[in-house]
Amino acid sequence: MVTAFHCAFFWLRFLDFCGTIKWTEFDLYNEAIMRALLVNPGYPETFWSMNRVLKRLGKKLLEPPLGLITMAALLPKDWDLRLVELTVREISEQEWNHCDLVMISGMGVQSPGILAAIKEGKSRGKIVVVGGPWVFHLPEYAIEAGADIVVRGEGELAIPLLLEALGRGDSGIVIEATERPNLEDFPTPRYDLLDFDLYAQLDIQFSRGCPFRCEFCDITLMFGRHVRTKSSRQVIEELQIIYDMGWRRFIFFVDDNFIGNPVKAKALLKEMIPWMEERGHPFELCFQSSVNLAGQPELLELLVKAGFYKVFLGIETPDKESLKLTKKFQNSAVDLDDVCLTINRGGLVIVAGFVIGFDNEEPGADQRLIDFAVRNQIPEMFINLLQVGPGTDLYHRLKKEGRLLSTAYDEEIGNQTAMINFVPTRPASQIVEEFIRLYEILYQPEFYLERSYQHFLRIERPPVKRGFFPPYPRELHTVGITILKQGLLSSSRWKFWNLFFKALIKFPRRFPNYISLCVMAEHYYEFRDIIKSKLRAKLLQNDHMSAADAAPVNRARDLAAVNVAKAAEL
Repeated sequence: MVTAFHCAFFWLRFLDFCGTIKWTEFDLYNEAIMRALLVNPGYPETFWSMNRVLKRLGKKLLEPPLGLITMAALLPKDWDLRLVELTVREISEQEWNHCDLVMISGMGVQSPGILAAIKEGKSRGKIVVVGGPWVFHLPEYAIEAGADIVVRGEGELAIPLLLEALGRGDSGIVIEATERPNLEDFPTPRYDLLDFDLYAQLDIQFSRGCPFRCEFCDITLMFGRHVRTKSSRQVIEELQIIYDMGWRRFIFFVDDNFIGNPVKAKALLKEMIPWMEERGHPFELCFQSSVNLAGQPELLELLVKAGFYKVFLGIETPDKESLKLTKKFQNSAVDLDDVCLTINRGGLVIVAGFVIGFDNEEPGADQRLIDFAVRNQIPEMFINLLQVGPGTDLYHRLKKEGRLLSTAYDEEIGNQTAMINFVPTRPASQIVEEFIRLYEILYQPEFYLERSYQHFLRIERPPVKRGFFPPYPRELHTVGITILKQGLLSSSRWKFWNLFFKALIKFPRRFPNYISLCVMAEHYYEFRDIIKSKLRAKLLQNDHMSAADAAPVNRARDLAAVNVAKAAEL
């Protein structure tokens, strides 16, 4: 299961079926213009919906469907393509009548919307093709819902199979290439299909794959452990296209581990630095990384010079034994406090990803994470309840141990307001209550603001010199509303103004990024309330959450003890 912004965001995780092919080989689809709707299903109310902040920014979505627009670049040039964001609007009757083909992609959190879109497309007699991370794990549910073709996994080499299947009129099939594609064959995504006004940030992908094999993560399952990258030229070309289209805001590199291939990452950054400098650093860049970034000072320096200012770190837990048990050895081998201090001092703002509910986790995990936040002054602590994603090593282990509560489709897997879906080694109700308390404490306004200020205060490397890019009117509106709410209406208003002026004096060039954290606070405050209301209600509905039901927990502890011994040997 993908744990973070991972997000990565989940995140990550936004590529569906895409690739390179000689379209002249498929005469049927060269002779006729196919009219296709590219459908990105909506998001339920979760961490990633970000309703309050997006509404204030005048945006509808956090980011675009990178997989769909990449795939669009691979289809025959004469196909008539239209992208529909179901979070923003429904498909019109005219669009339904005009299209021949519906192509849908999405992540697990979007699964209810994926199934609904499949059923709607088939009820209207359309050909329906589905790809993306969710159907990678559960293609049978898309087929049962009526999908004609499921493209499983990376699609560069599956696109020929897809076009052949469409030519034959196949239905009810799953297609998958047997090899992994070379990313240097990628065309540039169809950014022209996007309405930039809808999104708070744009996305770029540099690499796929991760050299590590964390037990709970599905990234290596989908993309492998060999890190494949685009060429530096490809990435620069994509940045240039986005620049030429007028974008001057945030860009997120969606790679699950941007430094998975440090040699290639350095080569890219050395190309990006002069390109960004010549244009006055028009973008503010964010990325995801493993903690071994702290041990690579040259790479850290290059990242900051290239314009990266924020990093998502998958820390998971400060408990060494839990890290070893879940095979996150790259984290258990280092001092995580030193890692955070080094990266923060080196010029990056840290978003720290954590998971609560690992085997043999002792009570009080909430307080340990709060203490970690205090020691490292990390404002954004993105914490998940552990959920077992299908196909992961954790899934297979717990299934073998008979500890999975459900091995079938669950629309809430990957949803940050969903319950634990296995028998843990301590009462699940205790874990959930600690999870709720974490958000209640960490996102008390004064506590969050103080951590934000101190986090920026620790940065020692000077920021890059950005050109002047006038703020959009809606951004000024958002800052004004934030100041009104936090500076006048909130009980923490004195703390807000105290740190506001200190930040303006102490780090004026980073002050806009500090204010952006104040804006993001509204999202965390909203999500804190969502967690509290939804999970407390679910606790009352689920008998298996009872702390009094000790027998399954004791059995889980006994089974986990065997794995602890194995981890100790490693």
